[in-house]
Amino acid sequence: MSELDLDFDADELAMLRQLFRSEAQEALETVTTRVLAGGAANPSAEALTEMMRVTHTLKGAAGTVGLNTMVDLSHRLESALASFGRESSPWTPQTADQLVEITDALRAYLDQAGEPGSEDTADAIRDQIDQIARPNRRPQSLPPPFVEPPPEPVLEPAADGAPTPEPKAWLRVEPERIDDLMSSAGELLFDRTRIERRVQLLRTLARDLARTRQSLRDTLDEPGTPNRAALGEAEGELASQAALLSQTTAALLDEIEALRRTIGELQRGLTRIRMDSARNLFLHAARTLRALRRATGVHVELRTLGEDTEFDKAVAEQLVDPITQLLRNAVAHGVEPPAERLARGKPTTATITIRARQDGNLLVLELSDDGRGIDTAALRDRLVTTGRWSATRAELANDSEILDALLGTGVSIRGDADELAGRGIGIGLVRETVSKLGGEVKVSSTAGRGTTFSLRLPLSTALAQAMLFKVGGQVYAIPNVHVIDTTTVEPGAVLTTVRHEQLPVLRLEQLLGHTSVLERRPGVVVSFAGKSLVCTVDKIVGPREIIIKPLGPLLAPLTLYAGATISGSGKVQLILDPAQLVRRAHPGAPSEAMAALDSAPVVLAGRALVVDDSRAIREAMTSMLGREGWIVDVAEDGARALQMTQRLRYDLIVTDLEMPELGGFDLIARLRKDERFTSTPIVIITSRANPEHRRRARDLGVRALVAKPITRRKLLEALAAR
Repeated sequence: MSELDLDFDADELAMLRQLFRSEAQEALETVTTRVLAGGAANPSAEALTEMMRVTHTLKGAAGTVGLNTMVDLSHRLESALASFGRESSPWTPQTADQLVEITDALRAYLDQAGEPGSEDTADAIRDQIDQIARPNRRPQSLPPPFVEPPPEPVLEPAADGAPTPEPKAWLRVEPERIDDLMSSAGELLFDRTRIERRVQLLRTLARDLARTRQSLRDTLDEPGTPNRAALGEAEGELASQAALLSQTTAALLDEIEALRRTIGELQRGLTRIRMDSARNLFLHAARTLRALRRATGVHVELRTLGEDTEFDKAVAEQLVDPITQLLRNAVAHGVEPPAERLARGKPTTATITIRARQDGNLLVLELSDDGRGIDTAALRDRLVTTGRWSATRAELANDSEILDALLGTGVSIRGDADELAGRGIGIGLVRETVSKLGGEVKVSSTAGRGTTFSLRLPLSTALAQAMLFKVGGQVYAIPNVHVIDTTTVEPGAVLTTVRHEQLPVLRLEQLLGHTSVLERRPGVVVSFAGKSLVCTVDKIVGPREIIIKPLGPLLAPLTLYAGATISGSGKVQLILDPAQLVRRAHPGAPSEAMAALDSAPVVLAGRALVVDDSRAIREAMTSMLGREGWIVDVAEDGARALQMTQRLRYDLIVTDLEMPELGGFDLIARLRKDERFTSTPIVIITSRANPEHRRRARDLGVRALVAKPITRRKLLEALAAR
């Protein structure tokens, strides 16, 4: 397949090939590990099957990103492995060594693919593979032996005499290991807190010792005190020990401060490892906008700033849908037709700008368009006609309050709805998603100039600022971003006034099952997704930086809690979910944004699920489907896909066949037993497009079976099939 057939732009293709190289290194490492584990003995059927599976996946991924030579080499290696299963090729003591040499040679080829001399390397690898598949065949040329690299790097001088820099080395680490290290760093923080408490006790002892010494001194000053000489000697010794205790305590405090700095550096370093640049999010936005242009014909281009801004990968994944929705909103509401823009003195092509920057511990994302802006007068009228606001409230509201209402009331400026916009659900979902990440959304607009949505949220999901308080002797927490004030609540009050607004009162002592006493209580004012309430507590502890830990399977079903943290004394403190608190305080009138959580999102084509154990193929499929207006979720195997289908309903499923945990046919069979997916279009992508697989696909009601490597043309033909 030539690069002209791939239909990826240069940046996308470069990213996909980089993903493939990383994936290929892991696949080849799997083969090497299996071979070395077996030694000179024949590999087990399980080991041989796994080696063939990862090699087969490698072949399909290489074809998808247009690396045809790698397709051929992977195919030859897969066939050679298959020959051992059929016993047409004997497994000799030398076979394991030869396979390790082949995988090492393939790794080297991946690093030089496309460079001068790389095809000679490929030819040598072909001969090596043929030798193990057909050991009696005389090779046309002997492959070069694998040579261990020298221990010290050798830098070739550049044209100007300076050494050529070494290529950047990458270390692949499972995300779970990083999370474990972050958890251990958190334990160090708790250990430091416990040490601080012990030092405070020592300081107290030092003060008590000083008072005891002073009392003894006063006694010595009284006339007629017996044993004055002995007591004087004891007082001197006591003074010396008190001074030593004070000096030791002061030194411990200095060491604790140094420990605090070291722990902080460790946490920041681990957090940086979890970081991803905004470049990948911007690339997704570019694909989405291209799909919108094709679907609507709108003349618009994307401008991005701050591509090197880094933030947690977990945050980046959660921001995909909000950015998609804001782009759709800009195209539907903001961008004027070319003639209207020309009449206003604007370029006929509109510009959407996404800026990313870091503000302290916060990520700031701003999405702006240079369109017509939001008509606040029209929005004011819509708020009244839909019954969201009274006429009096609308009359008293300023433009800022009206724009803020757009985020929480579920009202759209447009009176009609189509597949792109007009239902008012999408913007509410943006605020809902950002709020769950501990952030906030603001909107500003100028008539005739454009609209800007600003998203401010934590850089990482592991650390957060929280408000701590006590209820029934237990300490609980709520993320600080959702705490807007504190107040006092009168006994028996169901409503209380905060900042000239009547808010419902939620009695946490009752909600959490503690004994309730009718008395004045402190209150924490909580805001989430445009709704506010006051939570009564026993005592407000104050703001603290906490390390968020997942609840685990035992407490996960308790939806009232969003996570947990551990105090300096080692006690578990539960973090309350603001969304659940709002639902309990506003049971009769839930916000449209929260109600929309249980409904399918409004999209151009629908929501698709791509299931494949190759990350390169998952990314390529995301790009292809995104261009056609689909919102795409991905799963690495059938088991993960089944979990995702329990939470979401999909309009299209694209799946591979050979995957770990649960294969494609088993996945499809289980989905067809679920009444939600009995008629959902399913497309299979596989390198094994044989008659038996096609028959099984027809029996399961599969729309199409597409042979890898997958291209956009093949995909569109499969989607159009009936």
